[in-house]
Amino acid sequence: MAFMRKQAVVEATDLNAITPEEAEKRIIAGVKKYATNEANFAKADGNTPYLGHVVGMGIESSNLADITMSIERQFLTKMTAKVPAAPGSADFKLGPGELGKLRILDGQDALAATPGLSVKMLMDLGHMPKNDSYLGRVVSFAYVMACGDGWKMADALKKMAAKAEKLQGSERDEAKANLKTLAAQATDYDALLADPAKLAAAKQKTFANDKAALEALQNELTLALDKIKGISADGDAAALAKHRGEEAEIRTRLKMSAAKLRVSQEVAEAAGRRRPIEEAKVAEVRKAIADAVALAGTLS
Repeated sequence: MAFMRKQAVVEATDLNAITPEEAEKRIIAGVKKYATNEANFAKADGNTPYLGHVVGMGIESSNLADITMSIERQFLTKMTAKVPAAPGSADFKLGPGELGKLRILDGQDALAATPGLSVKMLMDLGHMPKNDSYLGRVVSFAYVMACGDGWKMADALKKMAAKAEKLQGSERDEAKANLKTLAAQATDYDALLADPAKLAAAKQKTFANDKAALEALQNELTLALDKIKGISADGDAAALAKHRGEEAEIRTRLKMSAAKLRVSQEVAEAAGRRRPIEEAKVAEVRKAIADAVALAGTLS
């Protein structure tokens, strides 16, 4: 089975017929057209983030949907039958069926931040067999995020130091003060990265805040629906149209909040578990932060 796009034919492969490593290589090759950081893409592996220009492939967030579609075009799966997510539910999930085109449902790719995590997603969804040996080499979503923040902080500090070095007089003094503040923030973040327990505690706070925000929106939707019920009984068409619009807007915010909560929950749950592969990534970013702080300290 093949799929056409701009005169190019992509031969889709049964995910049960290839290794995770082969799937990873195909995913990396398939997203090349979206990468803007060619240097990073050229040496990309399973743990190279899609997003970001410091250590990622430089893919814009608007292209992440294209990456998902690229993955769908490349593979075939036996998880093709639509089944209700719950009895009587209008939502559905995919179950075992005839071999056919891969489909990734809305929101299922929220944690697929690297090629390796994309392969993990395919395993989690039942599209290919789980392979613990392969997964042991995949950096968790939590640490892709945590290390990504560290790399961005180190990069910002280096750029600020380079800019401050060229200034004179009062502008230089102001830049040095700002540099000192940022260096202190970088040092604090380095200490957070150094301790998995502290990192997990910080991420748990973020999760709690996101959960509270979601619950507030759910309450807001309940109130909006109660208003609509009352207005419907009164027969006020104009007021009903207005409140239906408000309901739609709340539902959109609720969907976005739910996606954000899913991400923060994954990060909070995994931040305290650090395997050797994550230790290595943390060590790399901590060295970058230390070098940036040392550079900032040389500004006289």
